[in-house]
Amino acid sequence: MRLCASDIIEVLEQWAPRELQEEWDNSGLCIGNPATQVTGILVCLDCTSEVVEEAIADGLNMIISHHPLIFKGLKSLKDTTPVERTVARAIRGNLVVYSMHTNADKIMDGVSGAMGRALGLQNMSILAPESCLNRDTAPCGLGVVGDLKQPMLTEGFFDLLKTTFTLKHCKTSVPFHRHVSRIALCGGSGSSLIPYALRSGAEVFVSADFNYHSYFETVPQMMLVDIGHYESETGVQDQIVNQLIKKIPNFAVRKTQIYTNPIRYY
Repeated sequence: MRLCASDIIEVLEQWAPRELQEEWDNSGLCIGNPATQVTGILVCLDCTSEVVEEAIADGLNMIISHHPLIFKGLKSLKDTTPVERTVARAIRGNLVVYSMHTNADKIMDGVSGAMGRALGLQNMSILAPESCLNRDTAPCGLGVVGDLKQPMLTEGFFDLLKTTFTLKHCKTSVPFHRHVSRIALCGGSGSSLIPYALRSGAEVFVSADFNYHSYFETVPQMMLVDIGHYESETGVQDQIVNQLIKKIPNFAVRKTQIYTNPIRYY
């Protein structure tokens, strides 16, 4: 099967239109020519120099990342920063690099929806719905909220989170609710959605990058659980791979084997 990068991009943008991205975002084609014939696709959360080397070594000339490789403006390519080195290596390797960031956050099949399905939530809906262009039949917006199949002891739910998202630790509010049943979720940095989570009736909001004071401000209505930015978003890689396999069967698509999380816990 002969496909060019624009064919792959068309499939992706039918699923998560680039127009859904936030104004400050930089999703879309980052490096390369859309007319490039694609030999294979590597999907990752972060496009690092190690991921670029992996793609080149495996003969895969298109990388699809969640986080944009070029986010802040580059004024030079001197190979002095990790981003500069990665961009330069991708260009030298004739790779195509494309990202799906907040547009993949805003669809039910995307980042937060993947979290909810992993936890087996029922009756899921968008936590902070938006009026999205050309999405008359499919709701979109940031985060999701849903119900556990049955109420759980709070400590049992924390254990479920650790098992589901392969966590050694998670950072939580004091468990002032004995049981939980309604759960709000947002992949990545979810602090801005705290007001929506409070209004949703959720007993717990699972996301990442909460600041210290937020844990005070949500007492006694809702508990916060910070499972880590990478950990909350990593499931979108499988969503992208599955979407491509469904639409383009028998094509070389796989998830990176590189662990790109820059954070370690000791």
